[in-house]
Amino acid sequence: MKNMLLTIALLLLVRTAASGQGRLVSVLQEQTLTLDQQIDSVIQEFSIITRKEDLGKAFRILKMLGRRIHCVSLTYRTLDPKGRETVASGLIAFPEHGVFRGTVQMLPYNRESKLCGSRRLYSPEVMASILGYVTLIPDNIGYGSTDSLTIAYQMCENSAEVSAHLQEAAKEFFTQYRKRKLPANTYICGYSLGAPGALALAYRYAETPGIRLKGLCIGSGAYDPSLVLEHSLATGEMGYLIYPGFVQSLNAWLNADLHPEYLFKGRVLEEYTKIADGSRNPKDLAEEYGNNVHDYLHPDFFTEEENDDIRHLKAALAGLSVLRDEKKPLPASVRVVVRHSKDDEIIPVICSDYLVQQLRAPFHWVCYLRDNSRTHYQTGPMSFIDLALMLL
Repeated sequence: MKNMLLTIALLLLVRTAASGQGRLVSVLQEQTLTLDQQIDSVIQEFSIITRKEDLGKAFRILKMLGRRIHCVSLTYRTLDPKGRETVASGLIAFPEHGVFRGTVQMLPYNRESKLCGSRRLYSPEVMASILGYVTLIPDNIGYGSTDSLTIAYQMCENSAEVSAHLQEAAKEFFTQYRKRKLPANTYICGYSLGAPGALALAYRYAETPGIRLKGLCIGSGAYDPSLVLEHSLATGEMGYLIYPGFVQSLNAWLNADLHPEYLFKGRVLEEYTKIADGSRNPKDLAEEYGNNVHDYLHPDFFTEEENDDIRHLKAALAGLSVLRDEKKPLPASVRVVVRHSKDDEIIPVICSDYLVQQLRAPFHWVCYLRDNSRTHYQTGPMSFIDLALMLL
């Protein structure tokens, strides 16, 4: 009888754990990074600054801080875009010593799946931890422990949910393994593919008890992906080869039933599966397959009588917009910085123009840095500098 009761108790415990009572599943790896290692990684990632010395006074000030960052990859319970339970992975980083000044949630920009934070046990976004903050970076669905799933491109609400669940898992990690508390003061940052999800997370946190949202810093985001397609068709160019990945994501998560043969042509159609799987950087793909959309998009894109798949694709992309939803305004206390270059060759600046207009409508102050003469890729480091200035 006792054995039977013990068995029932154990089954109930397993069931409770599996049902999502507690987010944290496991700690995968840990490592500590020096400042030099962090700077070298950023230089390699963006290939813009060639030497640490080029950072001048900024590098010397960071050197004086002398902070080493501890990085931890973990898995945690969350939901995929269809609302099904899954175990995702992510990266948390924090100063090895000292008081935590706050929490920074970074939504990652687009990269090949093998370079997600939990796999490398590093991501350029952990630089925020130099300033004394805990940094949380989800891998997002389709990366890391969920790499067997289709990458969830532009699924902003899901990105926000996955990020929020990582925050809950991080709370458990610090309680169980560090006997410390995750700070409630929270800043959110996202660049490029991470920016729309960061915006969705900000709206979510504005109504979440126990989280004090202090700032939002976003740059070069496709807040309405249909505008990106319109821009590509108007200019004839696209610096990222991203549309195959979008189509595959829409089919997998929204049951869009789009047919590649009515959307693409040539090599891109022939090698669609290989291109769409997220294993390669879309910037590198564009360099190989070309950035002239006339060379790989179906001819019907450039006629008045578009085929059904093109119309369905445009409608699906418009449905992913974070600009057209009725949103409760962000609290006036939340500092907002938006950056975008008018010369962005990937995501048109009109996306940020519309966003800033939406954010300012309820008289919210927004710092809009609409700069000139920078490419999409070059704007990335500037967005992180914007965040650093907000955190100081």
